[in-house]
Amino acid sequence: MIMEKQTKDFAGKNGFIWFVGVVEDRKDPLKLGRCKVRCVGWHSSDKTQLPTNALPWAETILPLSFSNMHTPKDGDMILGFFKDGENAQEPVMMGIFPKIPLKAGNAKNGFNDSRSAADLASAPVKPDEAATLYPRKLDEPTTSRLARNDVNYPSQIVKNKKDKKESKVEPNSYYNAVYPFNNVYESESGHALEFDDTKGAERVHVYHRSGSYTEWGPEGDRAEKIQRNKFEVVVGNEEVYVKGDVKIYVDGNYDLNVTGNIRINGKTINLNQGTKGAARIGDQTLDNDSELNGADTGIIQTGSSTVVIGN
Repeated sequence: MIMEKQTKDFAGKNGFIWFVGVVEDRKDPLKLGRCKVRCVGWHSSDKTQLPTNALPWAETILPLSFSNMHTPKDGDMILGFFKDGENAQEPVMMGIFPKIPLKAGNAKNGFNDSRSAADLASAPVKPDEAATLYPRKLDEPTTSRLARNDVNYPSQIVKNKKDKKESKVEPNSYYNAVYPFNNVYESESGHALEFDDTKGAERVHVYHRSGSYTEWGPEGDRAEKIQRNKFEVVVGNEEVYVKGDVKIYVDGNYDLNVTGNIRINGKTINLNQGTKGAARIGDQTLDNDSELNGADTGIIQTGSSTVVIGN
């Protein structure tokens, strides 16, 4: 039997000590998702007495259903416990408290985002934000604006999509979220992933910070926009079936390079809207030009290897 004095510092046999703290550093040298957390009531707020680098590394817990690391941000408020009880040298992070920040971060004080100017220079930042300490938005919930859909705090993503909408074919966004039914992940640099269960506005949305996105609407419509170039490679065959009409608008040139045959079958093939016309070998002619050995056959006998239709 293990003696009591040998087990008194084991979690579960020591009264199980909880803590609330603030993340001050997440640059874990072991890359395990650990953070330096200053714990309320356990650590001084005076960084001259207890600098950030003197805090113990707090471990994180991952759910069994999801093993990928998602590290808290600097300035996040954490709930956790000490594995070693009142010794308080083995903290474990269990979750993050959403909050409504009322003042900006101050790296000189404890319980704040402690990053230096050099850290901020290489840190991710959203296109509509400046690279400052967290929190960057004050007097509003830290919950994503996409999830809240608050008219007083509109999402920059929703605004960007509206402002940059292409008039020819791009539809209006299907976004009409109602809290708390929009499940959102929004990254530090401005990428977003939405699974919106709002009744009548169900949608899936994948957004890149540049403005590129793919969005599925409540009826299954899909809108896609690529802000720059698109590259697609199919190693094998590709088949596309469209039950309705197909329209393609190209402001530049359209080059089609095929090493095999091209077959175009249609009831009517209308090139340049028929204003210039096109002729095929075997078509009947209405003129009296001599076309073969001085005799007018009324039939086109020869053709060019290159045909330019239009100006």
